[in-house]
Amino acid sequence: MTNTGRNICFLPVSKSQVYHTINEPVTFYLDLPIHPPYDVCDAYDAIPMMGLPITEGVTLGWKVSRMQFVDGMGRDVTFDCPNIVITGGQNIGNKPVSFYVVAAFYDQNDRLLSCQTSEHCIQPWERYDVPGLWSRFPFPISEIARVAVRITVSGCVLQTRNEGHILSTQNKLIKKESKKEWKRAGHVVGIHGVQKWNPGKGKLLFATEPLTKENKLRFRLERKENQSFHYLALVQTPDPVSKDTKWDNLIQYVLYDEFGRICHGGSCMGMGIHGEYLSLVPILPEILDSESLSIEYVVWEGPSGTL
Repeated sequence: MTNTGRNICFLPVSKSQVYHTINEPVTFYLDLPIHPPYDVCDAYDAIPMMGLPITEGVTLGWKVSRMQFVDGMGRDVTFDCPNIVITGGQNIGNKPVSFYVVAAFYDQNDRLLSCQTSEHCIQPWERYDVPGLWSRFPFPISEIARVAVRITVSGCVLQTRNEGHILSTQNKLIKKESKKEWKRAGHVVGIHGVQKWNPGKGKLLFATEPLTKENKLRFRLERKENQSFHYLALVQTPDPVSKDTKWDNLIQYVLYDEFGRICHGGSCMGMGIHGEYLSLVPILPEILDSESLSIEYVVWEGPSGTL
């Protein structure tokens, strides 16, 4: 799928509307503050955020999913992970509708908390039910203050206002380059960084130096292609000298375009030190053709069971 369509903002669907068939992808952006529920149980069912002008009844929302993992010591650990959901309505067309969705959550200081990217197709006469985009989130959901979403959609009948597509004129401020390390409770150490980035043309697109004093974790981003599908591989590499197997790690990253809008992101987690971990995240090839991207990442390390 290629993004040759125009970028338009999310808008509530008007009662007076016309229907336009999308022959090429159109991209929607959403960036808004959200208030986490006072009781996490209130968010196990999706909290609607906005109707999408795709077809009648399609809703974008967010929720919290109780996810269970096995830590590096083989014990079960449970975390409440925020995720984005798209549901409602029906594909009444005669061809599949393709979605490319990127969703990220941020704290009140505009620092990245979690991010994920997904591709999904809705077949003719199926209901719109894009699986939740979730990523590991081992911290209290009360830290969530903002969400950013990009949805690139093609192959559907777009429901719009009579004046047609309304262009997005509000661009986010591009984040300044920075790097900060800080510690949380439970001996968890983190690195948060933002920097400008030109991916280049090779397979290795990005590589870090050791990030923390605790475990000397590194990660890199690599270009992958398989049967015409494009991926960004997130590879984490612990210190080969260290023999400590009691540490877990978590990496989250987001790519922004030249206007500061979210365009891709992913996450990767490691339980103990079991060698390299590889996370493949789908990416639209034209994103990597840009020469003016920015990357934001957050890397956490902590004793087994904390992440």
